[in-house]
Amino acid sequence: MKARPSVSLQLTKTRHIVCKAHINGVACQLLIDTGASSSCIHSKLQEHFKLRSKGDPFDAAGASKGKMEAIMTAKSKLQLGRHEVGKLGFVLLDLTHINLTLSSQGASPIEGIIGADFLKKNKAMIDYRNKKLWL
Repeated sequence: MKARPSVSLQLTKTRHIVCKAHINGVACQLLIDTGASSSCIHSKLQEHFKLRSKGDPFDAAGASKGKMEAIMTAKSKLQLGRHEVGKLGFVLLDLTHINLTLSSQGASPIEGIIGADFLKKNKAMIDYRNKKLWL
């Protein structure tokens, strides 16, 4: 049986779980959020990560803000830690409110979120004690 790759996780000052990643070869920090239905990237970073929009804008809802305009991206190359995990389409979403909250509590900002879409597809398991994400 093939060993499952693991990705190292970090716990922020706000007790959120994050991991180092690369999107289209560009380094970033992504929050792991099992409650987020879709993986997303801060919309202001679309060009930075070389993301191409796909489809029409739509309304999205977040945990701490009302409806927001969002748009899907074409699939992009994703690497978590040292592991190439394939391609993933992201939702472009304004994450300013999340980063303001993180900053106000002394935590570093994030560029995006790994959501349940990715976690389910990759049969991910989070090992909270050892701070690992198993894929």
